[in-house]
Amino acid sequence: MPYAVGKFYEQVSDYDLEYQSQSEQDVPFWRELLQRLAPKRVLELACGSGRIGLELLQGPGDFLLDGLDLEPSMLKAYRRKLALQPIELQQRVALYEGNMTSYQLPRKGFYDLIFLPFNSICHLFEIEDQIATFKNAYDHLAPGGYFVVDTQLPDLDYLSNALNNPSHVYLEDELEDPNGEFTMHVYTTRRYDPNEQLQRLSWVHEKYFETGENERYLTKLEMHVFFPRELQLLFLSTGFAIDAIYGDYTFKPFGKGTRQIIVGQKPH
Repeated sequence: MPYAVGKFYEQVSDYDLEYQSQSEQDVPFWRELLQRLAPKRVLELACGSGRIGLELLQGPGDFLLDGLDLEPSMLKAYRRKLALQPIELQQRVALYEGNMTSYQLPRKGFYDLIFLPFNSICHLFEIEDQIATFKNAYDHLAPGGYFVVDTQLPDLDYLSNALNNPSHVYLEDELEDPNGEFTMHVYTTRRYDPNEQLQRLSWVHEKYFETGENERYLTKLEMHVFFPRELQLLFLSTGFAIDAIYGDYTFKPFGKGTRQIIVGQKPH
């Protein structure tokens, strides 16, 4: 059975700290893509605590942004951050708790753009869930709308190490709390099941507080590894045309980077 996704995402403040540097990479990409596509109605799946959405709202354009996430703690943090924004920005946002495989939003057939960023598609382990997610996005898009999925390109050396050295412990990151209250070290172990295409990841977070106290906790997560033709077939088999595939966040061609960012379009 898959690990509960919520266990990893319940520590929202630590998650935000750990992935704050990711925004320097992918937020400019999403901002540029919105300028190119010029949508008026946008839905972000697996929106989390607003790492991407809040940045996009403060950029150009007056689009409406809906966000959907499965984890209540993430949505609570998103709402808390949103409450600090100007009222006119708050009025452009609606947040929903739900599963990307089965959500039924009031604005079905409404969106010009639905996007699923930063490996969140990897939480879909079963083929049935993958197809349901793509069909649901298709149904919620207006004719001519776009569905964009961003995930990592499989690294065969990385997966080989995870397969052959499942007990090896890696120091993933060393982070400083912005308020100076603690230092956090993040350690991981990685296992890979090639038959199921699953990464099984374990994280140990160790905090060293200025008060001299320590804190340690363990989280686990499973992530499906999507190979390129597999992901492209999901788009084609659910009715989308593939408009573009990018290899990284600077719009390099597919194969020239470490990402596979697919832009699918619902026919007019």
